[in-house]
This record gives sequence, structure tokens and C-alpha cells, in this order.
Amino acid sequence: NYIKRDDMSGDNVTISDALHVDLCGKHILSFLTAKDALTFATTSKENKDTACLGIFEPVKLHDGIVSWGDSFGSGGNQHRWKEIHVPIAIPTHSVQFSCKWKDQGWGNRKGRLYITGYKDCEDLDSPFKYEDVVCSTDCDAEHDWRPLRLQFLVEEGKRYFVWYKVGGGGGHELFLRNAVVHSLIYDNYKGYLVRQQRALVAKGAYGDAPLFPLLLRAVALYAQCSFADDGESMINKSIIDALEDLGLSTSNKNAMDALVVLASSMSNAVRDEEPGNNDGDYMTYDSY
Repeated sequence: NYIKRDDMSGDNVTISDALHVDLCGKHILSFLTAKDALTFATTSKENKDTACLGIFEPVKLHDGIVSWGDSFGSGGNQHRWKEIHVPIAIPTHSVQFSCKWKDQGWGNRKGRLYITGYKDCEDLDSPFKYEDVVCSTDCDAEHDWRPLRLQFLVEEGKRYFVWYKVGGGGGHELFLRNAVVHSLIYDNYKGYLVRQQRALVAKGAYGDAPLFPLLLRAVALYAQCSFADDGESMINKSIIDALEDLGLSTSNKNAMDALVVLASSMSNAVRDEEPGNNDGDYMTYDSY
């Protein structure tokens, strides 16, 4: 649990001390899986505060059921479906893609799913390459509905996409339903990133209205600048009331800083994605 300092003092340094040197311990925790990172955070209150981990409400990739068939003899090829939007303004540890899936219900099983990551996304029509895969299903889709979870660590600057393969030979189909994305993020705003995001999800703010995040960011920036040195807000009460009507916290500068970051991230997301309900267990702080 201890490491030695490089200087001559001989003092012991705990792992938590090392994490404090790095912003939220992001560099060290980036080597851990989501489960291991959360396990570390649950070992003590100090580690929880040091790790700054938070779980965003899930965002829906597709509403209802999506299906693909083996058309034009291309079922054996991989096809790009949708982008998994990682909030670029928010340091993200890992992401989980969850859904239920199945094939045509008879015959040979050939359906597969993949998630790829790219740093250079100028040519989004480039062919599928296995070296770009960050995670994939380890077996073919079953004949009946089964839960599926794919997790991957996020690398800064990369964009991530879901690909599918139906399977060739004729008659093959692949079905997905309740496809959602969960993000494990570093919340350096005393938990307000998660609280504010939860309120925005509840109000449907992640819908297809691109003007909303721009307006929200403008209001949040104004409110953010209104806090005096003593922590008291000088903002007009009507703006406070409007934000609180959305279920957002306006109690302190951390809350407003978190809201600015969220609004900035939302304005960069694709507008056809909406928040969804959790389709299964991901990671919880139940043991806290």
C-alpha cells in the first residue's frame, strides 16, 4: 500500500497520495477496469473522494427494436451502425454498451457486434478493420433474446462506433432492442456533474433540440460568473427559478461549473440520441 519517495526524506506515500498528485487519479485509474476502479473507490471514503468517479444516467442509442437482414449477399460483412458519443468536455473512464439481442431464431448462428475506436475520423466510410476493435461479442447471437454488455476504457481523442455482422448464406437476421450507453466519468465537481446530468435526463434535455444546450450553456455561463468571492450568488432570482424548475442545482459554484461542462458536452453530441432507461445492472455505489 505504500511507495517510497524519490527524495531523501524517507516518508511513505500512500496510493491515495499518488492519486491526489494526478487530477482525480485519472492516469492511475485509467489502467483499471470499471469494476476494479469502482472497487478501489469503495474501499474507503478517502479513496471515494480521491477517485471522483461518477456514473451518468444511461443514454439511449435507439428507441425500440432495430433489425438487419442478410441482403444482397453482404451478410458476412461488418457494417457500421451508430456512434457512441463520449462526452468530450468531461473526462471519461469507461463506457458500457448494453442491449438485448438475438438472431432469426433458427438455423446457424452467425450474428456479431463490435465496437471500434478511431482517432482520425475524416473517412467514416472506411472499411471495417479488426485492429480498430476495442471490444466485441465473444460468441454469436442466440436464437432467443439475451442481455449483452460490452465495456471498454476510453482513450482521449478517440471516437467510438458500433458495428454489426448478420452472417452470410441467406436467411440470417440480427435484432437489437433497448440499446443504451452508460458512462463512468470523473466528477471533479463534488458530485454535481452526476446530479445535474440526472436532472437534465429526467427533463428530456438530451433530445433532438439543438438550440437547448446552446441556451443552457449561455445561461449557465452567466450564472457561473455571478458567484462572488464569498460564494454568494448575485444572479437574478428569475434565472435561479428557471434553472431550479428544470431540477438543476444552483446552490454553489461547483454546481454551476458542472452545468457549464455538461451543456458544452451536449452541444457537441449528435441530436438524434435521447436518454434511455437502464436495461440492466452496470455499476453502482450500493456498497458505499
